[in-house]
Amino acid sequence: MWKVKDLSKGIHLVCFFGLGLSYYAYVVETAKEHDENYVAMCDISEHMSCSKAFMSPYGKGFGLIRHIFGEDSFLNQPNSIGGMIFYVIIIGLNVVNNPSIVKLMTLLAAVSNLASVYLACILYFVLYDFCFVCVSTYVVNFLLLILCILKMQKVQRVQSPGKPMQKKRD
Repeated sequence: MWKVKDLSKGIHLVCFFGLGLSYYAYVVETAKEHDENYVAMCDISEHMSCSKAFMSPYGKGFGLIRHIFGEDSFLNQPNSIGGMIFYVIIIGLNVVNNPSIVKLMTLLAAVSNLASVYLACILYFVLYDFCFVCVSTYVVNFLLLILCILKMQKVQRVQSPGKPMQKKRD
């Protein structure tokens, strides 16, 4: 059985991998913005291209922010920046083994999975593309959710292992 310490290490590892993927996505997107001839390592073919996904209208603000606040809104940032912020927040929260904090981490991981499903649908059904970086991020988010659920269960068991034994009265 895994210990809370092991689960915390796993969460950190998964988050660092997600942070690396998000940073790579940001580098590719900014390079492509400055040089339209830039070809990323993840651009394999016309229908297997991370640049196509990153440079699409859905690559910033999930494609939603521009409709709500406008294209020039400060909130309309690359999804990769949101990813980096998300993973840093989870890494920070992960050092605390308080049940409420772990529940928050699990909730955030669940929301990230909802965002992954949304973006995966956009990728496949709207852009007709396959993005290795994107799909890797979806896998990272799923693994993070599993680890957060396991940690939440473990922390709750440690905090309330059962009812204390009652003392016999004389």
